[in-house]
Amino acid sequence: MVALPVTSAWATHRSEAEQAIDEAKAAHALAETAGVASAETAAMIKEAEAIMPERQFTKARELALRAMKQDTFAVEQAQGATVDTDAAKQAEEAIAAAEAARKKASSVRGEWRDTGKLIKEAQELANSGDFAGATALARKAQRQGEMGYEQAIREQGATFPTYVKKPQ
Repeated sequence: MVALPVTSAWATHRSEAEQAIDEAKAAHALAETAGVASAETAAMIKEAEAIMPERQFTKARELALRAMKQDTFAVEQAQGATVDTDAAKQAEEAIAAAEAARKKASSVRGEWRDTGKLIKEAQELANSGDFAGATALARKAQRQGEMGYEQAIREQGATFPTYVKKPQ
Protein backbone atom coordinates (compact mmCIF):
# COMPACT_ATOMS: atom_id res chain seq x y z
CA MET A 1 0.00 0.00 0.00
CA VAL A 2 1.28 3.47 -0.87
CA ALA A 3 0.34 6.58 1.06
CA LEU A 4 0.06 9.68 -1.05
CA PRO A 5 -0.04 13.13 0.51
CA VAL A 6 -3.03 15.27 -0.27
CA THR A 7 -1.79 18.62 -1.54
CA SER A 8 -3.01 21.43 -3.72
CA ALA A 9 -1.52 19.57 -6.68
CA TRP A 10 -4.41 17.14 -6.60
CA ALA A 11 -7.36 17.79 -8.85
CA THR A 12 -10.27 19.70 -7.45
CA HIS A 13 -13.49 17.85 -6.78
CA ARG A 14 -16.75 18.98 -8.43
CA SER A 15 -18.19 20.12 -5.10
CA GLU A 16 -15.17 22.37 -4.45
CA ALA A 17 -15.54 24.00 -7.84
CA GLU A 18 -19.28 24.45 -7.38
CA GLN A 19 -18.72 26.00 -3.94
CA ALA A 20 -16.13 28.42 -5.35
CA ILE A 21 -18.51 29.42 -8.15
CA ASP A 22 -21.31 30.03 -5.62
CA GLU A 23 -18.99 32.17 -3.50
CA ALA A 24 -17.88 34.10 -6.58
CA LYS A 25 -21.51 34.73 -7.52
CA ALA A 26 -22.23 36.01 -4.02
CA ALA A 27 -19.22 38.34 -4.12
CA HIS A 28 -20.30 39.55 -7.56
CA ALA A 29 -23.81 40.25 -6.26
CA LEU A 30 -22.29 42.35 -3.46
CA ALA A 31 -20.16 44.20 -6.01
CA GLU A 32 -23.27 44.87 -8.12
CA THR A 33 -25.08 46.20 -5.06
CA ALA A 34 -22.11 48.49 -4.33
CA GLY A 35 -22.04 49.56 -7.99
CA VAL A 36 -18.50 48.31 -8.58
CA ALA A 37 -19.09 45.03 -10.40
CA SER A 38 -17.03 44.49 -13.51
CA ALA A 39 -17.83 42.71 -16.72
CA GLU A 40 -14.47 40.94 -16.43
CA THR A 41 -15.40 39.15 -13.21
CA ALA A 42 -18.82 38.25 -14.58
CA ALA A 43 -17.10 36.73 -17.62
CA MET A 44 -14.74 34.72 -15.39
CA ILE A 45 -17.71 33.30 -13.47
CA LYS A 46 -19.52 32.40 -16.71
CA GLU A 47 -16.37 30.73 -18.04
CA ALA A 48 -16.01 28.74 -14.81
CA GLU A 49 -19.60 27.53 -15.15
CA ALA A 50 -19.12 26.73 -18.83
CA ILE A 51 -16.17 24.40 -18.26
CA MET A 52 -17.84 22.41 -15.49
CA PRO A 53 -19.46 19.90 -17.90
CA GLU A 54 -15.97 19.26 -19.32
CA ARG A 55 -14.89 18.22 -15.79
CA GLN A 56 -12.26 21.00 -15.60
CA PHE A 57 -12.97 21.48 -11.91
CA THR A 58 -9.54 22.82 -10.92
CA LYS A 59 -9.57 25.50 -13.61
CA ALA A 60 -13.19 26.39 -12.82
CA ARG A 61 -12.31 26.80 -9.15
CA GLU A 62 -9.30 28.98 -9.98
CA LEU A 63 -11.38 31.23 -12.23
CA ALA A 64 -14.10 31.56 -9.62
CA LEU A 65 -11.60 32.38 -6.88
CA ARG A 66 -9.94 35.06 -9.02
CA ALA A 67 -13.31 36.62 -9.79
CA MET A 68 -14.26 36.54 -6.11
CA LYS A 69 -10.99 38.20 -5.05
CA GLN A 70 -11.42 40.98 -7.61
CA ASP A 71 -15.03 41.65 -6.64
CA THR A 72 -14.19 41.55 -2.92
CA PHE A 73 -11.36 44.03 -3.44
CA ALA A 74 -13.63 46.33 -5.46
CA VAL A 75 -16.25 46.27 -2.68
CA GLU A 76 -13.60 47.00 -0.05
CA GLN A 77 -12.42 49.95 -2.12
CA ALA A 78 -15.97 51.23 -2.48
CA GLN A 79 -16.40 51.03 1.28
CA GLY A 80 -13.34 53.21 1.82
CA ALA A 81 -10.58 50.71 2.50
CA THR A 82 -7.16 52.21 2.09
CA VAL A 83 -4.74 50.96 -0.49
CA ASP A 84 -0.99 51.09 -0.32
CA THR A 85 -0.65 53.52 -3.22
CA ASP A 86 3.11 53.02 -3.40
CA ALA A 87 2.69 49.26 -3.81
CA ALA A 88 -0.10 49.77 -6.35
CA LYS A 89 2.04 52.22 -8.33
CA GLN A 90 5.02 49.86 -8.17
CA ALA A 91 2.87 46.99 -9.47
CA GLU A 92 1.49 49.05 -12.35
CA GLU A 93 4.98 50.22 -13.30
CA ALA A 94 6.27 46.64 -13.22
CA ILE A 95 3.36 45.49 -15.40
CA ALA A 96 4.00 48.30 -17.87
CA ALA A 97 7.71 47.43 -18.01
CA ALA A 98 6.88 43.75 -18.56
CA GLU A 99 4.49 44.63 -21.39
CA ALA A 100 7.17 46.83 -23.00
CA ALA A 101 9.72 44.00 -22.77
CA ARG A 102 7.18 41.57 -24.24
CA LYS A 103 6.51 43.88 -27.18
CA LYS A 104 10.23 44.39 -27.77
CA ALA A 105 10.79 40.63 -27.85
CA SER A 106 7.78 40.18 -30.11
CA SER A 107 9.19 42.76 -32.54
CA VAL A 108 12.06 40.37 -33.31
CA ARG A 109 9.89 37.24 -33.08
CA GLY A 110 11.42 36.31 -29.74
CA GLU A 111 8.41 36.38 -27.43
CA TRP A 112 8.34 33.41 -25.10
CA ARG A 113 5.22 31.31 -24.68
CA ASP A 114 4.28 32.24 -21.11
CA THR A 115 5.23 35.91 -21.01
CA GLY A 116 1.78 37.18 -21.97
CA LYS A 117 0.13 34.79 -19.51
CA LEU A 118 2.34 36.06 -16.69
CA ILE A 119 1.45 39.66 -17.49
CA LYS A 120 -2.25 38.82 -17.51
CA GLU A 121 -1.93 37.04 -14.16
CA ALA A 122 0.01 39.99 -12.73
CA GLN A 123 -2.75 42.36 -13.83
CA GLU A 124 -5.37 40.11 -12.23
CA LEU A 125 -3.40 40.07 -8.97
CA ALA A 126 -3.16 43.85 -9.03
CA ASN A 127 -6.91 44.07 -9.68
CA SER A 128 -7.52 41.95 -6.58
CA GLY A 129 -5.19 44.02 -4.39
CA ASP A 130 -2.22 41.62 -4.25
CA PHE A 131 0.32 44.21 -5.35
CA ALA A 132 3.37 42.32 -4.09
CA GLY A 133 2.38 39.21 -6.03
CA ALA A 134 1.59 41.30 -9.10
CA THR A 135 4.98 43.00 -8.96
CA ALA A 136 6.81 39.68 -8.60
CA LEU A 137 5.00 38.12 -11.57
CA ALA A 138 5.47 41.24 -13.68
CA ARG A 139 9.20 41.24 -12.98
CA LYS A 140 9.38 37.59 -14.01
CA ALA A 141 7.52 38.42 -17.23
CA GLN A 142 9.81 41.38 -17.86
CA ARG A 143 12.86 39.15 -17.48
CA GLN A 144 11.35 36.64 -19.91
CA GLY A 145 10.76 39.44 -22.41
CA GLU A 146 14.35 40.63 -22.07
CA MET A 147 15.77 37.13 -22.44
CA GLY A 148 13.48 36.40 -25.40
CA TYR A 149 14.72 39.53 -27.14
CA GLU A 150 18.37 38.66 -26.43
CA GLN A 151 17.87 35.10 -27.63
CA ALA A 152 16.21 36.19 -30.87
CA ILE A 153 18.97 38.71 -31.61
CA ARG A 154 21.68 36.13 -30.88
CA GLU A 155 20.06 33.58 -33.16
CA GLN A 156 19.24 35.88 -36.09
CA GLY A 157 22.05 34.61 -38.29
CA ALA A 158 21.84 31.01 -37.12
CA THR A 159 21.52 28.34 -39.75
CA PHE A 160 20.49 24.73 -39.55
CA PRO A 161 23.26 22.18 -39.02
CA THR A 162 23.92 19.95 -42.00
CA TYR A 163 22.35 16.93 -40.29
CA VAL A 164 18.98 18.70 -39.92
CA LYS A 165 16.66 18.73 -42.89
CA LYS A 166 15.63 22.21 -43.89
CA PRO A 167 11.92 22.96 -43.68
CA GLN A 168 10.17 22.74 -47.04
